[in-house]
Amino acid sequence: VQTNGWGKFTLNKGLHEYSVSPRHTNTVVTVKLTSGTVTVLDDRMQEIITHKRLYGEEHQESMEWLPYLNYVSRHPRSLMNTGIFSMMPVNMQNYLSGCESTQRGKILKILSELTERTGFESALQTVDQAITYQVRDVDSLQNLYRRLYADVPELPPMNLQGNIPKMKQLSADLASYDLVLLKGGVANG
Repeated sequence: VQTNGWGKFTLNKGLHEYSVSPRHTNTVVTVKLTSGTVTVLDDRMQEIITHKRLYGEEHQESMEWLPYLNYVSRHPRSLMNTGIFSMMPVNMQNYLSGCESTQRGKILKILSELTERTGFESALQTVDQAITYQVRDVDSLQNLYRRLYADVPELPPMNLQGNIPKMKQLSADLASYDLVLLKGGVANG
């Protein structure tokens, strides 16, 4: 079958659309059909991607995001100029548009890793959480993912009983440290 400019092709008279990858735009690929899968092969008959097979009389699309995210994470400056950006869900477009261009490649790489681990929906859920908390950095994105998908239970705050003794606050005299620093780090014993 012939892929289009977005690296996709259709079967069943255009009713069922499948993604391949940005590396396979406007090219011919071989498709292996079974009752449950659609496997796309390159010109050396190596598997590129496998989809669950679509059935029915209405238009449906099977989109595997991992090859697309891998591609744009290596070429982050091209994201806004590619059709990949317009294919993304609106909330992901908004999130990536608000990120600094220096961070965008790192964020796309993390989204690619999250998609590979647990699927595109989990990456999308993580982006939704990042939007809620108004964070746009890699560390926060990874932390939100771990919070959502790790098997670590969120514990309620601990209520302390009244029988816990109060400790006296210790004070520190930092004057001797100030003297050492003023002398350039050499202490006179």
